[in-house]
Amino acid sequence: MKKTDSSGLVPCMDDAKSDLLVSVVIPTYNRADQVGDAVRSVLNQTWRRCELIVVDDGSTDDTSTVVKPYLDRVRYCYQENKG
Repeated sequence: MKKTDSSGLVPCMDDAKSDLLVSVVIPTYNRADQVGDAVRSVLNQTWRRCELIVVDDGSTDDTSTVVKPYLDRVRYCYQENKG
């Protein structure tokens, strides 16, 4: 049985693995109304070793404009719509 921490929760990884990088990929297509919330949610996580990649499948709305303020912390990949 795994040990719990002071909160009573079982840690998801031990200290030996605390340098792990978590990669989060957000695929999007014409979701300017939702992509900002998704990006902020990832950036507000307590785990600091995280890379965030937004893959835009040819959006024709304001998706790129919504992501633009985060480009210093987010990798934004745009491609023509492939369906």
